[in-house]
Amino acid sequence: MDSDTLQAFQNELICSICMNYFIDPVTIDCGHSFCRPCLYFCWEEGRAPMRCPECREISAKPDFNTNVVLKKLASLARLTRPQNINNSHNICVLHEETKELFCEADKRLLCGPCSESPEHMAHSHSPIGWAAEECRVCDASKAV
Repeated sequence: MDSDTLQAFQNELICSICMNYFIDPVTIDCGHSFCRPCLYFCWEEGRAPMRCPECREISAKPDFNTNVVLKKLASLARLTRPQNINNSHNICVLHEETKELFCEADKRLLCGPCSESPEHMAHSHSPIGWAAEECRVCDASKAV
C-alpha cells in the first residue's frame, strides 16, 4: 500500500469531533461514525432533536452499539501512528495552539490559553483523552 493510500485509509478511522482515532466508535442512523464519548458530549446539551454533528440529519435513537470492526481497525491504525492527529480543526484559531482540554461546562474543546480566559477560568477542564476514557468507562458500567 503506497503512503497516499495508507494516509487516506487512516483518515477514515478518525473521529471528526476529536480528530483522533476512534475510541469506542458508534455509527448513527445516517451512517456517520464518531467516538461514543465525543457524540454523547455533543448531545449532552439536551437539545432535541439529536442531530448528526457532520450532516445534521436527525438521529431517531440515542443509544448505539459499538462498531466492532471500526474499533479494531482504529486500534490497528493507532499502533502504526501512536501520536495524536492534529489538523486545522484541532487548532485554536485565536491562539494557534492545539485544543487539548475539554471544558465540562461548555462541552467544548479548548487550548490552554482559552481554558485560562475569564470565559472558562471557573469551569472544570479535563485532558481530551481522559474525558473520552472517563465517558467510555462510565458508559461501560451503565451497560452492566
